[in-house]
Parts: sequence; structure tokens; C-alpha cells
Amino acid sequence: MRRILTFLTIISIGSPHVMATDTGKAHTEHRSLWTTLDRGAMMNPAVHGGLFHTSYSELTLSMARRRETEAFVLENGDGSNDYGMKVKTFLRLSDRTTVWGEAGYTSGQRMNVTWCSTSDYALLRPYVLADTLGGNTEGERYTFSGGYATRIDRISLGGEMTFRAEQEYRDTDPRMRGIVTDLTLRGGAALALSGYSLGASLEANIYRQTNSVSFYDEDGVIPEYQMTGLGTEYARFSGDKRSIYHDGGGASLVLNLAPDKGKGVYADCNLSRRHYERKLADYNALPLTKLYVEGIDANVGWRHKGAGRMAIYGQAKYTKRTGDENVCGDSYGGSYPVIATLTMYHDKELTTAVGAMYGKGKWNATLRGGYRSENEEYVYPERRMKTSHAFGTMDMQWHDLNVSPLRLSIDAHAAYSSCLTHKVVMPYANMKEAFTTMIRHKADYAKADYTTLSAKVRADYDVKDEMFGLFAEAGGTYTHSTTGNGMWGVSLSVGMTF
Repeated sequence: MRRILTFLTIISIGSPHVMATDTGKAHTEHRSLWTTLDRGAMMNPAVHGGLFHTSYSELTLSMARRRETEAFVLENGDGSNDYGMKVKTFLRLSDRTTVWGEAGYTSGQRMNVTWCSTSDYALLRPYVLADTLGGNTEGERYTFSGGYATRIDRISLGGEMTFRAEQEYRDTDPRMRGIVTDLTLRGGAALALSGYSLGASLEANIYRQTNSVSFYDEDGVIPEYQMTGLGTEYARFSGDKRSIYHDGGGASLVLNLAPDKGKGVYADCNLSRRHYERKLADYNALPLTKLYVEGIDANVGWRHKGAGRMAIYGQAKYTKRTGDENVCGDSYGGSYPVIATLTMYHDKELTTAVGAMYGKGKWNATLRGGYRSENEEYVYPERRMKTSHAFGTMDMQWHDLNVSPLRLSIDAHAAYSSCLTHKVVMPYANMKEAFTTMIRHKADYAKADYTTLSAKVRADYDVKDEMFGLFAEAGGTYTHSTTGNGMWGVSLSVGMTF
């Protein structure tokens, strides 16, 4: 990782073909609130390469802390400490060709994690190892990405690779350990046609996690549950079966339309499908469950970039998670044959929103409001948790405020989410007490209202002819829940730009 960081820094500073850039102007372009409109299109590397007119590189050292009076999500714990370093660069080698890359390292801790002994809970839920004791976990994450794009007449071509390697572990019983590798490759093209750019890209992903739990104190061994959703477990292979694999991956297709001159209709759509299979390492990689995640993420709007910037847009995101459980026969020669597959778990999430953005001079603002629903169910015995919320967000940004000899940037965010409907169907009378407590905790936070306020302030100091600079940034956030509990977080980062 140190070699990768050094390599990216060297090419950012030392390439003889890089077009010279004023770091102040580049910082404004690359970190503007307006870049949020291009997040979907950036999944196409051919389009990504043409989104910015300036080169910009940044080396950052950071720390972040999070604390909750009670864990909002038990599987994520009630706090975290993270320390990291990252270097990222976007270089315009010519008016036709760009390269970009990022490398980072993060070391951290999560506090009081329960009901999850598997890394990447948000990705693999509900198919994780779990226990009722839990504890603090330590973790390390290495990330790397690199992309290239070039334009030939009216056609742009691009490619990108991202890679993540991560380990999470606990050095007290129950001693969980998860080791993750995650590789994604993207290739895309775009065609300039009648004042618009029409693009398409394909993405392929390969994912693997080895996951295990061990106990050093034989008198303190507790069961590890093979969770299957909404407080259910695969009882036959729970207890002392504590080593599993998660193998999977998938593909996605991104389509996008954008105006060449910054004024007009824009749209992007991401269609994705991934799968993750849980295998029991103790029994010749016996497949227990398979999770399918399908999604569509679409954005459409109109925007105008000029002295007075404005945009209106609509968004829709739908994700469906479907889980299959394998029914295994009797053991023969150390192997269990799979004799049937039952689709038992379903989870459907929908988010729709409309928004407007306006900017003039050194400030930008956006308002967004929408509707979010989730319908999670387990087929038999019937379990269901269904919620819906209305939400609204507001973001404000002031950048390049001159407070000699510094340039200040201020970002502020406010959000409110209100529960509209909530329904829970559970066979509480037939559930274990610990499972009942866990589900009721989840239900309480699913139906809660949330208010979030956050802000961050960044100061930049130009050291050498506005081609090199130093910066420091501090941020804070607070979320209040109608459960009576809250979450606060702070962050601090320092670094240099070039």
C-alpha cells in the first residue's frame, strides 16, 4: 500500500504531460455540491474522464469517531473509531485523455457489535454468523482504484478497476475473523451526438469472504447462529459450525445521457444483479444459502451551468433481496447432498425523491424530498416487517471564502425522516427470548423518526503560486431518534493539494 500511495503521488506531481492547474479553481470544481448530479454518470469511466476540466490531487490523513447512546443497528455496534490515509488524483494529460486513481488505508474499531460475526453486514444481510455476546472488533481496509479515458473524434472510451481488501477480527471470545477481497472492473463508451453525450458501460464484480469464529476458553463457548432473516436461523447447522465462506459477485449495466454544454436534460440508469452464496467450510463447502440482490437506480433532470446555476431532478431507486435456503439430506461420506431449494426470504426497498439545486457565485444550495419504504418478509412461519417514511433534506455550501491568507469552505446539511406506516407480524410466542429482544429493537428503530444536523469547515492555504497547498477540515454530525437515543460523530482531516 505504501508503494501504491507513493506511485500515485509521484505521477500526480511529476508527470511532464499534466496540464497545469490552479488548485483553488480545481478544488472548487472537484468538491462542488454540483458533482452530486454526476454520481450516476461517473459509473461509466468514459464519461468520468470528461466530467472535470481541471487536474486535481489530494493527500489526506484523517480520523473519525461515532458514538450512539444505544446502537441504532445492533449489527453495526454503538460506536466506531477510524484512522486513515488516502491519496487521490485526477489528471488531464491532454484535452482528450485523462487518468485518475485512488489508494487508501484505514484502521479502526467498532464497539459493542452484537448479532453479527461477519464482515460486510450491509452487503450480505441477513445471511451472517451471529451470537448474542459480541464485543469490540478491530479492522483494516486497503483500497485501490485506477481509471483511464480518451476521446477519439466523437467517441470516448474508458476503463476502470477498483479493489478492496479488508480484515475484521476480535481478540477476545467470541474471536470472529472476516477476510474480504472485492474486485470490480468497468468498461464504457460514449458518443457525442447532436449536442448530447450518450453513454453505456458494463461492470463485473468478484467477491469472496472467509469468515470464522473461535473460542479460547472452552467454558465460555456460546452458540453461533446461521441467520436466515427476521430472527430466524438455520438450526441444523447452527451451534458449533463456525467457519463459512461467502462467494459471489455480479454485473451491472449503466446507461447515461448528458448535455455537452452543461445545459439541457440529463439522465442515467444503473441496472444491477449480484449473488452471494454462503458455504459451510466444515462440510466440504456445503452451500447453505444464496442471496440475490437486484436493483435499478435512475435519475433524470434538467440543469443549466452558468453564472446562475440551477437544476431540477427526480430520482428512483429500487432494490430487491431474495434468499434461497438449501435443504440438505443425510450425511454420506462426510458430504451432505442438497435435495431441495426453498425461497424463504424477501426484502424490497424503494426510494423516490424530487429535488432542486441552485447556485450563484460562491454558494450552492439544494432541497430534496421523497418517500422511502421497505417490506421485509420470511415465508414460513410468516414474519413481516413493513415500514414507510417521508423525508426531506437540505444542503448548503459556501466555497473559496477569502479570509486572508486562507480560503474557507463550509458545508451544512439537515435532514428529517418521519414514519408514515409500520407493521410487524412475528410469532413471538414461539421465538427464543434473545431473538424476540433483537427483533423488537429492530422494529423500534425501523418505525422511529430521525433528525440529522451536520456541518464541516475546511481551510486551504496556498503555499506555492497556487499550485500547491495545505488544508485542514473539521466536521461534526448529530442524529436524534424518537426512540430517545442519539448519535454523534466528529471528523478531522489534514493534508495537501497539488
